Amino acid sequence: MPAKYGLGSSVANCIVADGCMLEGHVKNSVLFRQVSICQGANVENCLIMNDTVIGENATLKNVILDKDVVVRPGATLIGTLSSPIIVKKGEIV
Repeated sequence: MPAKYGLGSSVANCIVADGCMLEGHVKNSVLFRQVSICQGANVENCLIMNDTVIGENATLKNVILDKDVVVRPGATLIGTLSSPIIVKKGEIV
């Protein structure tokens, strides 16, 4: 299944695998298979692995998410380039 881009989405300088559902804004990131970025979410400089869901209006910068992570709507995770935030497999943030 190909990646799907919503009408309000914007994606710049990213690698996006098949099966992704993108409705938010993504920049300078790598998205593995079956990643969902909900409407209003902002993702920048992130590595997001398989089957992860980023909730509505969440903000992620300099974050590494392992498989099966759920980021709740409105959550904010901001790391730095030298010290990114890392979330382990199956966590709900």
